[in-house]
Amino acid sequence: MEEYFNGLLREVEQRMATTAADMDGKEVIGACREMVTYLRGKNRELKEYALSHPFAEDAKEILYFKYYKPALTGRLLYYYRVYQIESGCPGCLRAAEPYYYKAMERAERMMERYLPFYQYYHRRGDVPGQRTIFLRAKGELSPESGSFVLDEEAEFSTGYDILAARLISVEMLLVHLSRRMERAAQGTETEAVPEKEHRWTNTKVAAILLVYGIHVTGSVDEGNAEIGELAALFEKHFHVDLGNVYHAFGRLRGQQNPTAFLDEMKERLLKKMRDMDSR
Repeated sequence: MEEYFNGLLREVEQRMATTAADMDGKEVIGACREMVTYLRGKNRELKEYALSHPFAEDAKEILYFKYYKPALTGRLLYYYRVYQIESGCPGCLRAAEPYYYKAMERAERMMERYLPFYQYYHRRGDVPGQRTIFLRAKGELSPESGSFVLDEEAEFSTGYDILAARLISVEMLLVHLSRRMERAAQGTETEAVPEKEHRWTNTKVAAILLVYGIHVTGSVDEGNAEIGELAALFEKHFHVDLGNVYHAFGRLRGQQNPTAFLDEMKERLLKKMRDMDSR
């Protein structure tokens, strides 16, 4: 199963790479239509393979519903959601920017609502509780199962595999929306002023701590700026790829000193003040 899935995922990733340019251009709606059709077929292929190769043990079934199925379903949901958003996007660039911003806010709320589950989902190994939520026999329902439980597909789902897929799609959607917002903003600029480039030279973790610090203190737009938007601005101005800031921040919670960078910053600022006073 693992070898088959890895091969299938490679095919999907290669197909996604061929449509990447269209996703940032005017052909985004058509590209999404094609990808939705394509990924529906790949999801069917995966299901048919699983049905013809029954799970030999619980661990195999958990792998399927925790990783394999959500990986493909999440990508399908991503393209469908982008299709919905782009189909309703105003043609005017000035109107497009706030439109994308609202879509990002909704995606941010979804991610924050289920952040504990998202962090749990990304833990590897035999994680406590996964036998309850990623085995069909347990019959657990997730808060995001929705009308899906009424479909015949529900018989081949644990409920929580759908939640995992939706969070994967949201993670991808936030990246797409950040790019579209940036493009819309650039389209409204009347004149580009040459600026010196500045690059972030500390760790990505340090940058993410700054982004979250700005967010929780409400330092930008009176606290209305979302995490994804702040991260996109940071990436743009300091030429750094922060990756999945939600996942990275969640992992920090388990460290012995998660705010080490901010603590060091505070100490250095206090030292500078003391040095200035002693002159």
